[in-house]
Amino acid sequence: MTQATEELTSDEVRVQIHHKPACRIEMNVKTTPKMVADARKNAIKAVGKEVSLPGFRKGRAPDEMIIKKFPADVDKQMNKAIADLAFVAAQKMAKVPVLNNNAPISFDMKSQTEEGAELVFSFETEPKVPSVDALAFKAKPVVKAEVADKQIDEAIRQMRFFYAQWKPVSDRPIQDGDYIMIDLDTVEGEEVTQVFHHIRFEVSKDRMANWMKKLVVGAKAGDVLNGVSEPDDTATEEEKKEFKPKNIRLTLLKVEEAVLPELDDEFAKKVGANDVAHMRESITGLLNKQADDKVQTELHEQVNDYLVENYTFELPQSLIDTEKKHRFGQLMQDPKFKGKWNKMSQDERKEFEDRLVDEASQAVRLFYLSRHIVQEAKIPITHQEVQQEAISIYQSHGAKNVEIDKMPKEIYALALSKVMLTKAQDHVLKSSDDKKA
Repeated sequence: MTQATEELTSDEVRVQIHHKPACRIEMNVKTTPKMVADARKNAIKAVGKEVSLPGFRKGRAPDEMIIKKFPADVDKQMNKAIADLAFVAAQKMAKVPVLNNNAPISFDMKSQTEEGAELVFSFETEPKVPSVDALAFKAKPVVKAEVADKQIDEAIRQMRFFYAQWKPVSDRPIQDGDYIMIDLDTVEGEEVTQVFHHIRFEVSKDRMANWMKKLVVGAKAGDVLNGVSEPDDTATEEEKKEFKPKNIRLTLLKVEEAVLPELDDEFAKKVGANDVAHMRESITGLLNKQADDKVQTELHEQVNDYLVENYTFELPQSLIDTEKKHRFGQLMQDPKFKGKWNKMSQDERKEFEDRLVDEASQAVRLFYLSRHIVQEAKIPITHQEVQQEAISIYQSHGAKNVEIDKMPKEIYALALSKVMLTKAQDHVLKSSDDKKA
């Protein structure tokens, strides 16, 4: 809905400011005769710098001659010259911030005579972000994942698999303890959808769905098996009710036995520890850090939900469009998603794009709210923090040798947004904790 119109007047212009949805501004500007005359001089000067006349250097020809020889060019330049002067004069009073340095400012020349001109400028402005009441946030308890002998033993087991020797099995059927490499597809009529490709599974009760174990035990490498997925006996009644059985085609690519290295000090040294005890201690610390990070991530998500649900305000459409385009571009780099996208119907694509718009809007909203929180709370952000985050982002994109001076500006912008959001989330969480204390 359009907000109330503001009216401002100076010796040079009369301005009406209309606040439109999605942070759009329409600025009606009426100029004085003097501004039109000044604009005409600027237009003639601009044309003179671009044209050549016999006997005169560029920019030195008399105004009368330029007007006579190039009237169309002068008229064309006039619109821009008036717009430049009018916008500067209007903004001197209005002080409406343009969204950013790259934001387009369009104008429509309604009328132009020697008595004055009337223009309508259109551009996006910064959103009006509300103050956040950090004390009103109430975090729901998040249980830290258990780190005990069971979890530590499993982590060590997975490390041993990294150094395992794999022996092919071809002289007998599959049995408990074997490892199978499979392709797995769902089959609905003539439609086949790939679920797994060249994925290794351990044939055991604890590490394989019961329906799959029943299907593969007794089979051999090279077999193609057909079956139906079903919930495990250990599933809850609700999980069983929600489970949707699917027709499955499972291709057994190969069957192997794993020979794991001995769990001794020699193995510990392979993974960077002094001995088994030191390795176990290091893994315990790593698992605890991962568990703590997961708790913090879930708390941060709660803050995000609180901010998005409780603080709504108009957002510039161009930023939402840019964020949506970026997210879609990232997804299309994944061949699996690209294949899925190509198979979508128009309705499915529309539904997906609507979700993408919601995600983009949420990301833009969180950016402005986090920036507002950081500014109001005067939370410092150092160049070193942003640079370190930028390096992490760059490395996550596959870069190995990071040259700081050559990192794209987009990476630094993303890094700043991430650091800012984390600082804002931590501020809200700390405020909530301080209130409890």
